[in-house]
Amino acid sequence: MGLIFWIIIGLLVGFIARYFFPGRPGGLVPTLVLATVGALIGGYISTYMNNGTLATFDPHTMLTALVGALVMTGIVKILRI
Repeated sequence: MGLIFWIIIGLLVGFIARYFFPGRPGGLVPTLVLATVGALIGGYISTYMNNGTLATFDPHTMLTALVGALVMTGIVKILRI
């Protein structure tokens, strides 16, 4: 269940990033994939640090997944990849 929430958070952050950075080359799909990968990495790091599991909804893990997605989209924006 937690993994599904991470993916949903990544997709939501991707849509938000697309709204704030509309001129980014590549389109909507790469932005969504990038944010989803960031959310999955953030969620995995959070579970590795024993802040939750993949099977349950945990606010700390969701927050870390959100931060991971934001960091990933921010890094790409700064590097202009």
